[in-house]
Amino acid sequence: MQKIDINSTQKTGLPLYEMMKLWNLEGKYTNIDISVINLLPGIRVPQGDGFSCHDADEYSVFVSGEVYTESGDCKEICKAGEATLIPKGEKHWCENRTDKPCTIVCVMAK
Repeated sequence: MQKIDINSTQKTGLPLYEMMKLWNLEGKYTNIDISVINLLPGIRVPQGDGFSCHDADEYSVFVSGEVYTESGDCKEICKAGEATLIPKGEKHWCENRTDKPCTIVCVMAK
């Protein structure tokens, strides 16, 4: 998993707007799904002791709250203002260990 702090990325487009490019996909995908996820307090995805694994790259931007996640060899707390890339085929899971929902914009690209 790659994790970045959104606010540390280079800003372009000034003074009209402030754009922070997170990743450059360069047209390698043929199918993209975009979702907004509200992970409720105390919930683990997937439930139980298992892992998720996708045939698509998973790009996530954390809008509010935080989750604990394990992906590949990484163990991280991901918070608002951060973004992650989980490559296709990498086993992962996450859990909201707080008392507030965590809102994530998730892009699945294959």
